Amino acid sequence: MTELRFNAEQTDPQGLIACPECDLLIRQTHTGPGVKCFCPRCRCIVSHAKKDTVKRTLILSLTGLILFIPAMILPIMTLDTFGLEQSANIIQGARALFLSGFHMVGIIVMLTAVIIPLLKLLFMFYVSLAIRMGAHPKNLAFTFRVYQRMDEWGMLEICMLGILISIIKLKDLAEISYGTGLFCFAALLIITLVSSVTLDERKYWSLIQR
Repeated sequence: MTELRFNAEQTDPQGLIACPECDLLIRQTHTGPGVKCFCPRCRCIVSHAKKDTVKRTLILSLTGLILFIPAMILPIMTLDTFGLEQSANIIQGARALFLSGFHMVGIIVMLTAVIIPLLKLLFMFYVSLAIRMGAHPKNLAFTFRVYQRMDEWGMLEICMLGILISIIKLKDLAEISYGTGLFCFAALLIITLVSSVTLDERKYWSLIQR
């Protein structure tokens, strides 16, 4: 991995960026894929160009959208207790919490595990496709800004952790068989995490501004 330090000696305000850690104004340098740019004061990574970020993000977001439907509607697991079988998916779990009186918890689970992850994938796919096709609708910058605000609220990993804890606690009380929805959900979680890492926000903003 090649490392490159920015030159902070320039005082021209044009083409300067601020370090996210110490706010030092640094002359922006255009680098190739795989090059890290460090702040000369605090050594924070200011920029890290990623290879084929638009193409890879587009493919990953499309894959995530395809996996989203089976991950949400197919059973996560089936519990067999004395011959009585019961299964549920993510949406049914959130609905059960709401109907059981845990209204706020049910709403939070529905937002963070279903609605926001779906919107994130849709926005990521829309922005990536528009940039890839060379189209620049007026709402492109607004859509990408909304995606950045929502990125902190998608919590599929928290939902997966809850599923794993449930499996551990219920394994001695009932016979558990894992459904297709669990594997689709795990794949969706991996795709979502990888797409977030693959997306180069600085590159996207540069392409949107053009």
